[in-house]
Amino acid sequence: MAQAHSSSDRVTIRDVASVAGVSTATVSKVLNERPDVGAEVRQRVLDTIGRLGYRPNAVARGLRSRHTDTIAILTDDLEGIFTNALMRGVEDAASAYDISVLLANSYGDPEKERKHLRRLLDRQVDGLIIMSGNRVRPRSGPALPLPGTPYVFLYEYGAAEPVPSVLPDDRGGAALAAQHLIDLGRRRIGFINGPASWEATADRLDGLTTTLAAAGVALEPGFVRHATSWSPEEGYTLTSAMLDAPAPPDAIFGASDDLATGAIAAIHERGLRIPEDVAVVGFDDRSLAVHQRPPLTTVALPLLEMGRVAGQRLLAAVNGEEQRQELIRVPCELRVRASTTGRARTAT
Repeated sequence: MAQAHSSSDRVTIRDVASVAGVSTATVSKVLNERPDVGAEVRQRVLDTIGRLGYRPNAVARGLRSRHTDTIAILTDDLEGIFTNALMRGVEDAASAYDISVLLANSYGDPEKERKHLRRLLDRQVDGLIIMSGNRVRPRSGPALPLPGTPYVFLYEYGAAEPVPSVLPDDRGGAALAAQHLIDLGRRRIGFINGPASWEATADRLDGLTTTLAAAGVALEPGFVRHATSWSPEEGYTLTSAMLDAPAPPDAIFGASDDLATGAIAAIHERGLRIPEDVAVVGFDDRSLAVHQRPPLTTVALPLLEMGRVAGQRLLAAVNGEEQRQELIRVPCELRVRASTTGRARTAT
């Protein structure tokens, strides 16, 4: 007589076979939906699996099938302002194919990254998303060699890695904002850029200057200010300095929403109207943007779509598609609100 299994133990395929009165090979055939098992035996095995709560070992199954239907995200900043949206995009791509996603946080520490990679490789994950949660920048390769395990960079890139890197199109986003201000008839445009050490600042300035030049609009040197941080306080200070000019700007473009909110405060303090006297545009589309008075027109980073693209590229590599080094820049969107026109719409 088959012996009952204690629910406090981990249920194995041998336990299922014993309780169902069949061989482990028969249980394996049922799990793999093989046709050479009779209907009565198949149902008995399935009933036993349900009663015992047996769950196949994903790693062991992966060793046989060469896939565990699991990928992992390794981030350097779990609390980064963009981390959640990026991860949601990866999860969207994975869940469409019933793929599970694991998460690990290195806190930017190479030794922690190395330990996480060892554990993830031990779990036989099919692939990895290696991502930053706060800023685009180049990085070295993974802290451990990953032979046979595909990976993709997200919101950062490897300078010499033969894999895709998914990034926002900061240059194109700034061009959208600049063209929007030009179309509104603004010609004296002030720009508050972020710290020079950030890659995004160069791209956003280039997008602005290229678009203005193509439209024949001069960007006065005194109207380009460089902040040492992304804080609203610096946006306030630098905007105040530009408003002191004999012919002040009729628009302020902040390279982040925080800088733009500081600009809004400075403009209000002078008793000027937004957007009638000075239009204001930000960048990032953080949650604070829509709660400004007036709500802030801003360039939205395509975080969800970036995560989806990274997930799709990784799953394609898992399924055998050859990887190559490429920078995939996902287009931004312009979210038009009352700080420029008094009405809301989206432009791409």
